[in-house]
Amino acid sequence: MLQKFYVILAIGAFIINNKGEILIVKKSLEEKIDAGLWTIPGGKIKKKENIVDGLKREIKEEVGIEIVSYQWIGEDVFESNGFWFHAQHFLCQTKSTKVVLEKKLIYYHWLKKEEINKFKFSKNIKKRLLQIYG
Repeated sequence: MLQKFYVILAIGAFIINNKGEILIVKKSLEEKIDAGLWTIPGGKIKKKENIVDGLKREIKEEVGIEIVSYQWIGEDVFESNGFWFHAQHFLCQTKSTKVVLEKKLIYYHWLKKEEINKFKFSKNIKKRLLQIYG
């Protein structure tokens, strides 16, 4: 017998600048998912929304940046606070690196490879960062 099983489709953007640094953001402690952790910009795809349109919308909303190119680099399925997420990960480039954070995000940082262990990430984000930096 099949059971109803809800999975939320989400995206995560590993935005890289011309110095090879990746944009990370810190969530406020009031967030339901990854509260107080460093992560990457991203979010949920809306019903009937094209995934690339959702990628561009979420990045613009969260960090005020427009995506100019993107490449799918993998996916991840995880549980958080009783919800299951299927996240599509993209490596993105932008025209500008000027960041304007939405109110749920409290800090941002352009991460260098040697700094990865200085920040507290969810295990899936850290794993993907290590893959990107090789």
